[in-house]
Amino acid sequence: MRNYCTFLLLMFSFLLYADIPAHYYDATDGKNKGELKTALYHIIKDMNAVGYNNLWQYFPQTDMRPDSTVWDMYSNTIYHFDGTNPVLGMDREHSLPKSWWGGTQNNAYSDLYNLYPSDRTANSTAKNSYTMAVIDSTVTFDNGVVKGGFSRLDGGFRAWEPGDEYKGDFARIYMYMVTCYEYFSTQDMWVQGYVAKQFVNSTNTYPVFNDWTTQMLLQWNAQDPVSTKELNRNEKVYQIQGNRNPFIDCPILAEYIWGSKKDEPFSVGLIGTQPYISKPLNNSKVAFTGIVGESASLQIPVQGFRLTQPIHLELHGENSNKFSLDGTSISPADAMNGCEITVNYLSEILTTDTVELHLTSPELPEDIHVTLIATTNDTFTLLKTNITNNSFTINWTPSFDATGYKVTVYTLRNIGEKGDVVKINVDFSKLTSVPAGWTRGGTTLQADGLKIASASNPGFITTPSIEFLGDKATAFVRAKTFNTSDRTPAVTVACGSTELATFETSANYQMFSKEFSTTGFTNNTITFSAKAGKRVVIDSVKIVSYEEIESPVPLDNYPKIEITNSHFVGDLEEEHTYYFTVQPQGGSNTHIYGPFTVFTTLVPIRQVSASNIVWGKEDNYIWLQNVKKGDEIMLTDITGKVLHKKKRQPTASAFRLRTPISIF
Repeated sequence: MRNYCTFLLLMFSFLLYADIPAHYYDATDGKNKGELKTALYHIIKDMNAVGYNNLWQYFPQTDMRPDSTVWDMYSNTIYHFDGTNPVLGMDREHSLPKSWWGGTQNNAYSDLYNLYPSDRTANSTAKNSYTMAVIDSTVTFDNGVVKGGFSRLDGGFRAWEPGDEYKGDFARIYMYMVTCYEYFSTQDMWVQGYVAKQFVNSTNTYPVFNDWTTQMLLQWNAQDPVSTKELNRNEKVYQIQGNRNPFIDCPILAEYIWGSKKDEPFSVGLIGTQPYISKPLNNSKVAFTGIVGESASLQIPVQGFRLTQPIHLELHGENSNKFSLDGTSISPADAMNGCEITVNYLSEILTTDTVELHLTSPELPEDIHVTLIATTNDTFTLLKTNITNNSFTINWTPSFDATGYKVTVYTLRNIGEKGDVVKINVDFSKLTSVPAGWTRGGTTLQADGLKIASASNPGFITTPSIEFLGDKATAFVRAKTFNTSDRTPAVTVACGSTELATFETSANYQMFSKEFSTTGFTNNTITFSAKAGKRVVIDSVKIVSYEEIESPVPLDNYPKIEITNSHFVGDLEEEHTYYFTVQPQGGSNTHIYGPFTVFTTLVPIRQVSASNIVWGKEDNYIWLQNVKKGDEIMLTDITGKVLHKKKRQPTASAFRLRTPISIF
């Protein structure tokens, strides 16, 4: 039965490619860049739109999984088709938003290559957001497929990111849309709005995409090759609409239009006839790690198309004897079904070895070379530190070939050294509200920053009071012009009532800075302002003070060399913060581990579940709720330095504590 299924899959794969009509793409031969894109436009522009109200009649044909559920690229929620009726909880989603061409109900409005059934909740996250990578630390929505949050591009923008398995799908949709509807450019139909202009910012037919968009789509197109799901859907939509998505038929077309091959003439022979391997990518690099003396394994995915001969595998490199493969060849059937190459690695020393894996076959247009980078890690690991009120013991597992360990213990003290201390650091493009303690007037918080002033009124924003402990500081502000029709818009920076500088802005964000003396000021607030009719947008502000800082001071007789796997540090001050590092000696591993923080205390620290304690910030205070009577609360910085300490009295009746902390 297994062989029978494999045969059917192979036959089906060939049938998919055989369905490309003879001479369909002949007009693309020998062309590149915009000329190639225009040739594709004339090939695919004529199509039979099914109409927006009829989409649910066709989705069961184009977007049904093998188990008859809806294939949703926006979530893992299981939905079932209800004949040709709309599926409850799902939308008809325009992958490239219809607002980008003004929502006109033309062929693009119901083009099946751009419309998909989508989970309504996930779809609401994607609406009015940029399609791009989301910074992990900013994620506000993640259903396992789609992430919502923020990304950096001339500031921070609300963004949504498709799952890795669908990034290529969306890239090829976007490329199709700007190709099939090339006339949107000549007729100036691309709406130069807040979102659209970041992607399609030209009335020219080429390149249409902005540079950063081009790079992202090319990367996604390469990293997520065409899947069987896309191939099947391409055929179904072709049967319904009468046109094809050329970037599914031949993904490398994108490189000849926008990418690395745009200066080379395209050969129509690359479409639908030539065997090729989409995974792994030629000249790609794969890194993995292992433990010294232990075998490590790595799986490399392989995906081939239209293969009739085996793929041969070989390792090349000076240290290839440390690597091995589970096999020396892959059958055409396995490659086209999708399989993996298992690479094994074993090293007896701490090192990094690099070799090349070659995939070769007489029928491939070029050999595939993959660089393998294997690194061994040490067995050294720091264990739990035992702490008392006036001592602590450092524990670790041994480094495999070390003869000893260098232990350094120190405290932080003010010994007269000076350095930069960040007092204020705010990125308005990532905020939904202005931080507590700031005052403002005539401002609007928008997705790309804080707009200051209007056409008829000035505007300002002022920081909370800042404690400057030195004699100078620097104000940084990243700003741009809100509207290029305003004449000489500028942002003015002042400390209290003293004007420090005025910076004239432009259409793009610029970083401005001004160093100033902090002596003599009675009001240590910094104000950023703009005049009426000279509107600006501030993306971020930072205030840095040059003042005395704490420096590491080693304890007496440190550093010390320890030959066992633990080290005792005694005769310490109670309720004091110490720091330590450990460095293996005499072997391959010379890495310095740390610094790590130790706080000596008489009372063991009670571990509290985060779900039990409620906390928040209010002006220059933090507050905690559900603190037990008699508990001692300590606030430390990231180095472990105690900033504030307070004990909740046993007689206290409230389960709420406010602690004044100036750093907030």
